[in-house]
Amino acid sequence: MANQQQPPHWRAFWSLVVIQFTNSLNEKGVQFLLIALGIWLGSRLPYPLQYPLSVLIVLPYVLFSPLAGWLADRFSKTRLLQGMVLLQVVALVGMSVGLFAENLAVAVAFFMVFCVQAMFFSPAKKGLVKDMVGTRHIGFASGILEITALLALLVGQIGALWIVYYLLGRWGEDAGWAAAAWPCAVGTAGAVAVWLLSMALPRYEPLGTRPFERRLLWEHFAQLRLLWRDPVLRYCEVGIGYFWFIAGVMMLIALQMAQEAQEMLSGEDFMQVLGQQKDSALLIAWISGGSIVGGVLASLLCSRRINTRLSLVGGVGMTLSCLALVVLPYGHVLFYAALALAGLTASGYLVPLNALLQDHADDAQRGDVIAAGNLVDCALGMASVGVQWGLRSAGLSPAEQCLALAVGSAGVTLYLARAMRRGAGLAVR
Repeated sequence: MANQQQPPHWRAFWSLVVIQFTNSLNEKGVQFLLIALGIWLGSRLPYPLQYPLSVLIVLPYVLFSPLAGWLADRFSKTRLLQGMVLLQVVALVGMSVGLFAENLAVAVAFFMVFCVQAMFFSPAKKGLVKDMVGTRHIGFASGILEITALLALLVGQIGALWIVYYLLGRWGEDAGWAAAAWPCAVGTAGAVAVWLLSMALPRYEPLGTRPFERRLLWEHFAQLRLLWRDPVLRYCEVGIGYFWFIAGVMMLIALQMAQEAQEMLSGEDFMQVLGQQKDSALLIAWISGGSIVGGVLASLLCSRRINTRLSLVGGVGMTLSCLALVVLPYGHVLFYAALALAGLTASGYLVPLNALLQDHADDAQRGDVIAAGNLVDCALGMASVGVQWGLRSAGLSPAEQCLALAVGSAGVTLYLARAMRRGAGLAVR
């Protein structure tokens, strides 16, 4: 494998961590600024803004995944990442202009540009990790990258709602456009600084040689075959995909718990509704906070080798924490502890699988493998919305939904344990 004999480029890696943290922070932050603006606009919109925004975030992965993988393999990942960071600056400038001009269509259009750059950014970012640190440290480095991304998403989501809530309290309830525009402008300034930081990253030569073909625009199934025909990559992606599925369902269950624990508030009182959204985000913070701690621990345990048995421990922990949520009363201290435990064990489950997938993929096709994995993850993330909506519509309580997740977690854990017993390349490396 390439770069195994090269000394780790730790300074470059930590720069990459800062770059991807800012990218994820801005992505989630501007999404929730627009959601808060949509709540403020209220009846002037034909439908709640969070639904189309959620679709826009994953749609580029579905449409352009093969092209993103090909670009990351065929050209310098460093140059691709630098280009996407610059495109983020352009998207944030456009969104800021749209918000200051009180033009929602312009703001949403540039949010679409932001989502497209995030999709092309992902395989370049993940593909650089092995180039920078090599196989020996990829478990630690991959874990750090994942947990800082989770932290950025958490800070962006909660921070955007709190900032808008605070600014409207200071400036008055008529200042919705300004309360969304100014934080977006500040994010733009930060993105410019990060783009300058990205220009100092070392350049690694691409190993892919495949020329551009028009079928790259619809080659999704070929990419998935590349991922699925290798047993190690297949087992890893089953586990990784399930993580994003259960994460999506757990977030929605947490929101349902918060909603059912409070009186239904009138959509005409913006500050009340936004306050409820803010409190729901804090509930989600227990899960995300546990994920960050779990990711740190898993990264340290994988600092010198990829310990895939951690995934089994994490799978058992997810199963037990979901069972605990079935019986613990909402709001009890142990209930919050179970939410944190669910996040903690889920990260311990994810980190070694992610590291193994990146390490095992052929260097010349690593971008394709990561892009195919992104496609699967996004598809399962979208499926999580439909599954939770179906369970809720069927009359299942949040506790009963957690029981269903416990059964699913136990099944996936047994699947991975069986793969390890068969010696499918999932042993400690």
